[in-house]
Amino acid sequence: MSPERLDSAERARHDAMMLRLLTPLPHFIARPFLATATLCMLVVGCAGPAAKHGGDPEEKRVFSVALHNLTQRYIEPIDTGQTMIQGLAHLASIDDRLAILGRDGAIAITFEGNTIAEYAAPAKDDIGEWASLSAAIIRDARSASASVVAQSQDSIYRSVFAGLIKNLDGYSRYLPPDDARRSRATRDGYSGIGIKISVTDGEFIIHRVLADRPAAAAGLKTNDQITQIDGQPVKGLPLKEVRRLLRGDMGDTVRITVRRTDAPAPLNHDVIRDHIVPQSVTTRQSGSTLEIKLTIFNQGTVGAVRKAVVDAVRRMGSGLTEIVLDLRSNPGGLLDQAIAVADLFMENGRIVSTKGRHPDSNQIFDATPGEVLNGLPMVVLINGRSASAAEIVGVALRDSGRAAIVGSTSYGKGSVQTIIRLPNQGEMNITWARIMAPTGMTLASQGIVPAICTNLSPEKLQALKEKLADPKKASGITALPGFAPQASLSHFSADRRAACPPSNAKPVHDLEIARLVLANRDIYAVAIANPATNIAER
Repeated sequence: MSPERLDSAERARHDAMMLRLLTPLPHFIARPFLATATLCMLVVGCAGPAAKHGGDPEEKRVFSVALHNLTQRYIEPIDTGQTMIQGLAHLASIDDRLAILGRDGAIAITFEGNTIAEYAAPAKDDIGEWASLSAAIIRDARSASASVVAQSQDSIYRSVFAGLIKNLDGYSRYLPPDDARRSRATRDGYSGIGIKISVTDGEFIIHRVLADRPAAAAGLKTNDQITQIDGQPVKGLPLKEVRRLLRGDMGDTVRITVRRTDAPAPLNHDVIRDHIVPQSVTTRQSGSTLEIKLTIFNQGTVGAVRKAVVDAVRRMGSGLTEIVLDLRSNPGGLLDQAIAVADLFMENGRIVSTKGRHPDSNQIFDATPGEVLNGLPMVVLINGRSASAAEIVGVALRDSGRAAIVGSTSYGKGSVQTIIRLPNQGEMNITWARIMAPTGMTLASQGIVPAICTNLSPEKLQALKEKLADPKKASGITALPGFAPQASLSHFSADRRAACPPSNAKPVHDLEIARLVLANRDIYAVAIANPATNIAER
């Protein structure tokens, strides 16, 4: 469901469920890419008062919120005390002469083998006491180690959180404040003017002006060289500082001074900042086919997809006969947007469900009546870098029989994470649920195997194209290695994944084969054959 269709209570729940972008992954399929998305829920946590061991009050609050959410929301039960000890022990990564040890009901901190402080161990699930004790131990570590003293508080948090989550699953992680702010800007948008800039020899060049955004309205143009922002020269500044100057409070005016090749003197443009959501959707018309490319799922995605379809229908009329939804290399995004995009093209049926330990992690999402394209034939393109939200859309459209899947097997991201906003404005992402496809199949380490595989040898790929292009040869297509009717894909098969392994490539022939499938309605009908579903319930 899209956000605008929720009442306030539902909006609070659905806005919580989201995919975090750009989460580094463990080694998997030869590291198919360095970053992907993880399904998340945004939580602003709080916990009870901490005991008075001393130490930094903010550290107590940060660890209290972190432990509270780990205890309540992580997909598997954890031992609070043991988890916190593991986190504190990671201070040794800053100074290997430090050690934090649990022994005989006590917690000791040692330096070069000598005990410098010892505390009675709190009850294993006393969150407030463990948070307070952690702040005290960090204080003791600073008093003993010059290396720890030299670290910023953010660096201390990085170290402790690395240890705190290292024995959890590979998708849980901590983001320090700067990284968390960038992540929030990517998924939710930011206050800015709507330009993309590049740096050449310390000069900042506008390489893109977003349509219908403040910069365009104010007259800024591509290839303008920014020389000053609010009177401050920018040459030689770090890129992140220039971005900071461009962004600010929404509704405020920022003066951008630019040098333009056809202007004799610098030009001043007063631009009113507005809410900017990064573009996630691009479209292209190819004959009677509308091709929609989704790079991520953020707050603007479903609106942009809906607009693209409406504009195409208005422009093409009955000339629009099919659609290709390109999800290749899409690492994910917001869960509510993924559900809403799938809902745009589905008349009814299950989209996805999630299952976890926390009661709120058990969710069911079904399509609502009505769809934007009245059942026009549809192909979804995926590859080995299609993950999370992209896989949710792909598997919903596959299992409902709404679209044929073409490409290579997707990444296989099958879990949901919560995003916990911490008091230091950092974020902690922890796994809290598993994704269940409408058939009841999990995507974890399996992914979506396409009905028509394009990750083939050149010879087999050419044979596939020839069969698709010639209706007389179509009867033999099911014998080709690249073809697997969707009815046979309702349950995972390691052999099928091995026959169509994930690929990071986005070859041109994917689109060519998609068009051939759409042009051959008999083959298309076999490719979308509705699998026997075993709808996943709570």
